[in-house]
Amino acid sequence: MKKIAIVVLVLGIAFSYSCKKETKNLHTTINGTLLTNGTNDKIKISTELSLPMVKLYKKTDGIDIYPDGYEEVASVTVNKNANYSFDLNLSAGTYFIGFRNLDTSVYISSPYAWNRDVDNAVTPGTSNNVNLYCLAKSWVRPRFINTNPDVNNVDVFDIGYGIGGPEAGVILNNLIGQTDTIMPWIYKTWSGKYKYGLQKPSFTHKVKGKLTRNGVTTEVEIEYFAPPFDTSIVEIRY
Repeated sequence: MKKIAIVVLVLGIAFSYSCKKETKNLHTTINGTLLTNGTNDKIKISTELSLPMVKLYKKTDGIDIYPDGYEEVASVTVNKNANYSFDLNLSAGTYFIGFRNLDTSVYISSPYAWNRDVDNAVTPGTSNNVNLYCLAKSWVRPRFINTNPDVNNVDVFDIGYGIGGPEAGVILNNLIGQTDTIMPWIYKTWSGKYKYGLQKPSFTHKVKGKLTRNGVTTEVEIEYFAPPFDTSIVEIRY
């Protein structure tokens, strides 16, 4: 009986090892380019700084060694054309990628800059092409334009938030009537219309406020695009 038990134990260990080995044999390639958010242009790379890095993470159960719910699996440095690639074997699971070491003189840098396991996802055992959109610094001077064709209208637009606010000492009344007004402040923000190139409502540049037209007041949200790297006049049409 002891010999049989030993044989069964050995076979069980061998089978377990075989299963584990098989789960780690998912050949996976990942490649893409770091782009300036809001454009299809590769990021600006400084010749005086270290090149940016792309990192691959795996979602975990969020306990023990990896309390934040992820672990770093691999990393690679992008080339001078902002391209990156991985060629590796992965076990089954949920993976995602992020980037680091951007030039902070022109880009907004966060500790990791990813969108967790929901976006920038990687599928083990396949060929993945994932472009990563980096948020460039942007400065916006808003221009509010009333599009009501009635030149004698008495529309009132009460600006809420989403594109900065008056500087100290500047009094801003509601915009009334046929208005085409460039505001006296500059709003520092991120480039593009959607954060990280992802068309999600929560990732959108938008101005919120209340518009009273023909005696009816409604809540409005107006999306806008912020050009990268410079100060730009952005039109908000209502």
